[in-house]
Amino acid sequence: MESVGDMITSMDTDCILWDKSYKETGYGQTYFEGKVTRAHKAAWIQANGPVPEGMVIDHLCGNRGCVNVEHLRVVTQQENIMAGKWNRDNRLTCPKGHPTSQENTMIRNNGKRECAECNRERARANYRKKVG
Repeated sequence: MESVGDMITSMDTDCILWDKSYKETGYGQTYFEGKVTRAHKAAWIQANGPVPEGMVIDHLCGNRGCVNVEHLRVVTQQENIMAGKWNRDNRLTCPKGHPTSQENTMIRNNGKRECAECNRERARANYRKKVG
């Protein structure tokens, strides 16, 4: 893995952005310890040692391309999911841009939040498929 000095620092967020190869998912990737690895995980291991079994690396900044170890933390997969884009309470919109207001947010039986407008759009599309 390249050193942090080879990265690009974003002046707006203090993120250190990976400037090499990226996966389709937006994560930087590098060849590290004999295999292709996410760049933020490789940065964490270089700075802090191995990631404990059953744990993952979470971006506190929410920027998948960031390799600033000060923006990373070790969490369980469940914690990582709950900290994700849709679950952050301070988000003003769902991933498709609809407001996350109380009126537009549904809570499923499993406790997961869902955008009511996205749900309506899916229902309309399914109806159009049925009736042609």
